[in-house]
Amino acid sequence: MPKRATGLAAASVAELKKMLAVKEKVGKLEKKKATLEKEIAKIDAEIEKLLSGKPVRKKVVRKKKAAKKRVAKRKVAKKKVVRKKVAKKAAKKRVAKTTKAPRVTVESVVVDLLKAHGKPMAFQDILSTIQKKKLIKSKSKNFANVLRRTVSASKKIKNVSRGVYRV
Repeated sequence: MPKRATGLAAASVAELKKMLAVKEKVGKLEKKKATLEKEIAKIDAEIEKLLSGKPVRKKVVRKKKAAKKRVAKRKVAKKKVVRKKVAKKAAKKRVAKTTKAPRVTVESVVVDLLKAHGKPMAFQDILSTIQKKKLIKSKSKNFANVLRRTVSASKKIKNVSRGVYRV
């Protein structure tokens, strides 16, 4: 003989929905009851203070004023921080403008090197001189290609013969 289901298993879908709705309403009402009980406790305390003869102060107003003051202080503090950051950036720009040396390019270094040498130079001599004297800092994996392209594209540097250049 099969066992008969009891409790929730025996309830139909409609009955389960009704039970769920009732449970939700009960939960809402319990929350409302808790808030009302808190309010009643506050009112009781206020009544006791009135009966005892002590003056009743409104804490809510104080809290709001204090909150407004805190917000105002935060805004002032943020403005100060922003002003400091702006001032720092401006100072850095001023220092950078006054202390910034003219930009050294590969082309300008090669032109100066050829002028100092006075005679036409071979590409390999130019490359080795730049590397030995560390005239240019480069992150390039193959600086020779960078130098080749710069020398060939430059209007200031002239090609005398294959691989030989002058100013």
